[in-house]
Amino acid sequence: MIGVLLENKKKTYAQYRMIEDIFFDCLSNMDLFEKDDFEKNVTYSRWCTGDRPIPKEILSFYDNAGFDGIQNNIQDDVIPNLINVPATRELLLELVADSVDVIGTKKADEFARITDDAELITALIRYAILNDHDSKHTLLSPDLSDILLSNRLPSANCYFIGRKEELKAVAKALQDHNPVFITGTAGMGKSELVKTYAKKNEKKYTNIIHLFYGGDLKKCVAHMEFSDDTADMSEEMLFDKHMRILKKLHSDSLIIIDNFNVLPKEDAFFKEFIKLNCKILVTSRCNISQYETIKISEMDADTELIELFYKHCPSAKSSQDVVKEIIQTVGCHTLTVCLSALSLTASGMEPEELLAELKTCGLNITSGEDVELYKDDDFTDGLMIEHLSKLLQLGKLSNQQLDILRNLSLLPVSGVIKNSFKNWMKLDNLTDVNHLIKYGFINEDTDNKKISLHPLLQEVIAIETMPTVTACSTLLDNLHLICLAHGLELRRPENVIASLISVTERIIVDDGAYFLLFLQDVFPYLDKYLVSDYLPKLTERISYVMEEYKLESPCDKALLLDYKAECFLLKKDYGNAVKKREKAINIMEKLHTKDADMRTTNLLSNLYNNLSNTYLLMKQGNEAAKALRTAFNIRIEYAHLGLTESHDSLQQMMNLINMLLLAKDVDNAKIVLEQYETLVLEHLSDTSLDYGICKLSQGIIDMMERKPEAAEINLLGAESIIGNAVGTDNDYMRTTYRYLNNLYARWKKPEKAIEYRDKFLGVNRGISRTKSSRRR
Repeated sequence: MIGVLLENKKKTYAQYRMIEDIFFDCLSNMDLFEKDDFEKNVTYSRWCTGDRPIPKEILSFYDNAGFDGIQNNIQDDVIPNLINVPATRELLLELVADSVDVIGTKKADEFARITDDAELITALIRYAILNDHDSKHTLLSPDLSDILLSNRLPSANCYFIGRKEELKAVAKALQDHNPVFITGTAGMGKSELVKTYAKKNEKKYTNIIHLFYGGDLKKCVAHMEFSDDTADMSEEMLFDKHMRILKKLHSDSLIIIDNFNVLPKEDAFFKEFIKLNCKILVTSRCNISQYETIKISEMDADTELIELFYKHCPSAKSSQDVVKEIIQTVGCHTLTVCLSALSLTASGMEPEELLAELKTCGLNITSGEDVELYKDDDFTDGLMIEHLSKLLQLGKLSNQQLDILRNLSLLPVSGVIKNSFKNWMKLDNLTDVNHLIKYGFINEDTDNKKISLHPLLQEVIAIETMPTVTACSTLLDNLHLICLAHGLELRRPENVIASLISVTERIIVDDGAYFLLFLQDVFPYLDKYLVSDYLPKLTERISYVMEEYKLESPCDKALLLDYKAECFLLKKDYGNAVKKREKAINIMEKLHTKDADMRTTNLLSNLYNNLSNTYLLMKQGNEAAKALRTAFNIRIEYAHLGLTESHDSLQQMMNLINMLLLAKDVDNAKIVLEQYETLVLEHLSDTSLDYGICKLSQGIIDMMERKPEAAEINLLGAESIIGNAVGTDNDYMRTTYRYLNNLYARWKKPEKAIEYRDKFLGVNRGISRTKSSRRR
């Protein structure tokens, strides 16, 4: 309870001051009051965190004297030092609602009826310090199953065997310690162990949340997906919101941080994260000393690994001695043992032949130069990678299957949605993907409908298959098309965002011109979804490709300047942003002739539009209107090229609407939306996709203005029009479903909220048919 007050106090209001202000009547007569600030602060911190109980002298004092003094102190000293009193009150009442199982409905209703803020805070403090502290009740976590759309427990491997002692050790360690680390070398089965533990103990925990560590724990939290996340939330806003939810979890909830392959001190947020009250289980390849650790070593070669081998290759039971030798040859490495057995089945080889092939792997350890080819100068890791490379070669995979692995090696190790991958690769069916799953090359998480490569296999496959721009053109083309889509979203499509960044980082460039076009369209897509921290790095990548491949057309130069301007906007350096955009416009104005082509005129119009948005942020309305008018005039001037009919014209207006909504300028957003609707009805029809988007936008504005009835009418209208225009398998319909789910959840219509949540979850990600506002 005191934690809510501390989180919402002014920075200048020290913790020890707050505690002294609350309990002043009692503390002023105690020896503690005379001690120095540091010593008092340490003592008070222990009371606040629950490490030490509030002294009996204080309990007795207020039990006898009453709490009027506390209420006066809170009114006079504490409340004036709170940043936002209504928000603090709301959080306190949320805490009461979350504690109903402990305090009872009657007591919770009693608190909720208190209207005076000081009286409410006093009543909660009174209950907290005089409550039965010997009660065996513990606070329960809120059930997140209805609002958490991601980070749920992945599927456990059906072939998991052994590790019984390790599973017991995990259970015991979590009882006595927090956090607990599971450590061991790559491919030893750490992730499978924690997934199996979680699966076996699912009923024990209210929530089990699985975070796949991608190098930044803060980002992992921000990238969680909750049903009420919205597209106008920056990564920082999402992080703050998600952490508020996680802080409500208690010891009946478990968070798994998988693949945390750094030392805790290397992630600045880790120390803060483990202060959460829930249980935390971490897998890592690192040697950890400062936290409770369970080290996973090789499974027993004569029992468990033999059994594991036979599970994947039953026909090998007649060659037990050879199987034992295969296991020893691959160093009793769990992943390699599994793939050896699966490769034996797939290839049709005899066990003796496989053993002979595996024995041909090896490194020349007499020369240090050879070993340096491998990470960390580790001979064992290098040998393991050679064995995995050999098994990949022995798998007798078709060209199509190798192509699937090649493209999957570009995508995030955390996994991608299986059906999205099918669409991106234009596969007629999933037969080859399922074949690769069956033979262990691809991991499948059936519960979350995702596929992925083991990190070690991803490294091997990338070396063996060479994922270049040319070789992976189908995947790139379809991700490119997604970038060229425009529209509104209730939340960020993390599956696509993570894939775009991963491809950008991993692909081998053998076609600079095409890759530049790809990167140029990735930028506005990530910008639209506020992936702001990656944009400067992406701008550097674009600049490098232009320089490396001598791609310096006026359009390319102007576009790069526009993206650099956007990076200045992220730092709120509006002056430099204007300079970059004006410089880009000067380059393009030289091509502003009667013979200009569509790309030139379209980009010039968009540059003026973007300059308008910059002036809007600077609150220079006249300059913003002038630049936007120029953008429209250019489209009218080149109407013969089809610019007025293109969606860019409408999208410029939608960009402006979005900017106004982000600035909470709803009145002006409604004015622009009226113009948007007029244009759509004049040039298209009231059954077009764009009119559906118009109704969706109006519904969003209605929700912002707290008009649920009007929002419902417009969002249901959007659902009908968009469905008739382009069906349900698209981002617009997903967005409509999410807003309807959010509306009904807020409007206390649970059955309708569940209906639209299920509709949202049932929609496959489709590729939208419209063009981006940044299309060249």
